[in-house]
Amino acid sequence: MMKTVGVILAGGNSTRFGEDKALYELRGKPMYEHIAEAMKESGTVKEIMVSTNRRLAGSFSYETVTDLPGFLDKGPLGGIYAAAKHRPGCRLMVVSCDTPYVPAGWLLKLHGVAQAYEETLILTEEAGQIHPLIGIYQGTDLAGALRTQLETDRLSMRAFFENRQTATLDATAHGVHGDALVNINRRMDIL
Repeated sequence: MMKTVGVILAGGNSTRFGEDKALYELRGKPMYEHIAEAMKESGTVKEIMVSTNRRLAGSFSYETVTDLPGFLDKGPLGGIYAAAKHRPGCRLMVVSCDTPYVPAGWLLKLHGVAQAYEETLILTEEAGQIHPLIGIYQGTDLAGALRTQLETDRLSMRAFFENRQTATLDATAHGVHGDALVNINRRMDIL
């Protein structure tokens, strides 16, 4: 049985937000802690790590992994690659630090589908929009596939999905609506 590791992506520069979003205190705790709590509450992860940049490496209460040499500042793909390389053969429950309202029940649902399709990436879709940073990344040689994509310098998530089995799960059909999946880019996005 494949082990599931929670990966909180927290490596961006937060330029639109004005300070590091992951560490921004929201309702009494740093934003990333809301994600960690949802992961724990889902009951699906054996451990949690934060994938971040070198500047923030010592800022979290969980194990951190930073961008690997040769792949610095490559966005979410670089962060997921660092986590996949650090935990080879594991299923990665990936959630960006700026989606603090994601429900534990939704993560449990994604995980359940992922267990049935171990070679497929399972991503969140809501109202026709794909949320690639709320999903399950898994499959044979995930780290190798990510590295290959990074080496092409096509850093979009869509480009990566072109070369992997990918499926989406409709959040709305399961009672999860927009506010739960909001991506906080600016302070005005905080609910």
